[in-house]
Amino acid sequence: MNTLKVEDVSYSYKNAAGEQVVLKDVNAEFKAGKMYAIVGESGSGKTTLLSLLSALDKLQEGDIKYNNKSLRKIGGSEFRLKYVNIVFQSYNLIKYMTAKENVEVAIDFDGRNVNANKYLKQVGLSEEEGDRLIGKLSGGQQQRVAIARAIASNSPIIVADEPTGNLDEDTEEKIIGLFKDLAHDDKKIVIIVTHSRQVAEHADEILRLKKGKLS
Repeated sequence: MNTLKVEDVSYSYKNAAGEQVVLKDVNAEFKAGKMYAIVGESGSGKTTLLSLLSALDKLQEGDIKYNNKSLRKIGGSEFRLKYVNIVFQSYNLIKYMTAKENVEVAIDFDGRNVNANKYLKQVGLSEEEGDRLIGKLSGGQQQRVAIARAIASNSPIIVADEPTGNLDEDTEEKIIGLFKDLAHDDKKIVIIVTHSRQVAEHADEILRLKKGKLS
């Protein structure tokens, strides 16, 4: 079973007031087949933890291991390419491409022959919307494209930062259902950072960050 382990991770940065501790001796284990929610107030360290889990930021103290191999040994670029797909709060879509082309990029990395419209339909976007340039889509539609791109990837780990923030209640329910299916049916590790109590309640496990400590 695929696992992602956080072992005694601490993280801090320096500012005008001195050293700011963001994470302190954080330990956690994420297993394939489960959906996890990480919750906490603004400034509690959620985004920093997400960045470390997806190898967007470098570890300072402690370690994160995927299947007992340190991300330091795997390498950040290699880990992001092969093992993790990230749904960014800012979407990080390619503006000069259509919605469909953005999803196809994720599929192309895996060398599979899959129709991107299948994944756009799963998040409630039509073929006509799929043919629009990203700049011609609303914020909520762009968010759904970012989710479709993650679903289309073959990565064993999905990490999502506030993935339903711009969605209406009905669409939110549908998207959370898709994330649960990715975990339960496709046996992926799904980790969602969220402020939404409704989203968190759907998770198999809820992890709470408070003042850099995880419980």
